[in-house]
Amino acid sequence: MSSRKKYIFFLTTLVLVVGVGIGSYAVTDSRNSKKEMEELASIAYSTEKNAKEYIAENDSTVTTKVSSGTVTKDNASAYKTSLDVEGLQKANPDIAAWITVPGTLIDYPIAQHPTDDLYYLSHGPEGLKSSHGCPYIEICDSNSFQDNITVVYGHNMNDGSMFAGLHKFEDSKFLKDHREITVTTVDHVMTYKIFAAVMYSDAYIPYYFDDTKKADRTAFVKSLETDIVKKRSIILNDEKVTDANKIIVLSTCDKKLRSNRFLVVAVLKQIDGVDV
Repeated sequence: MSSRKKYIFFLTTLVLVVGVGIGSYAVTDSRNSKKEMEELASIAYSTEKNAKEYIAENDSTVTTKVSSGTVTKDNASAYKTSLDVEGLQKANPDIAAWITVPGTLIDYPIAQHPTDDLYYLSHGPEGLKSSHGCPYIEICDSNSFQDNITVVYGHNMNDGSMFAGLHKFEDSKFLKDHREITVTTVDHVMTYKIFAAVMYSDAYIPYYFDDTKKADRTAFVKSLETDIVKKRSIILNDEKVTDANKIIVLSTCDKKLRSNRFLVVAVLKQIDGVDV
């Protein structure tokens, strides 16, 4: 074999080995991330599972302690949205809440690192290294989710996990049929109604908009109509959102417009089933 052929053979082999290695890592990383999330989901939904089992086995309205609360036959339906966030915090104190977006795979913990805003870009919800990361909020936002604007970040993963499902909301029919976001903390269950799904600019929202200031809150809502790629954005006008409302912003990247962010934006409608 000539030197040239040997060189080409070596390069081809090297490329194949590297490709297989990268592919194997991606598959393993995806599998580990899924397993980690499933383990935490079993903790989060343990209260709901126990409540359902109790009600199925008892016809009376006698109360019983189930995880973090009292369940009766009459109030069991309320427990369908009451997750064991305290149990999650025993696994990792950084877990602030659990988020569910029906119609997508988004059914995950939300973390907040006490000192490093970038930590959960490269770590899973139990602190393990992971390219999938974990949905998270930054230190500038309250983990009570009672700020006027709360931004939750998550990766747009090729396997459809994390916040990849946000891109489903680019379809107007899907958006109109799936308007609800639920965020559960230790203290409350918060229900939001989606009013916008937009391909936004690369503006860093907490820097450009101080949500403690009325003018900045108004400016952010207006920016959802101006700082966007209009052909890939939908804004529904059935919700009149003002500076007085509390808003949650789910933010991920786009694989084509790498410098842009895709946002799904919702307004707080209920806390613990009571209108706000």
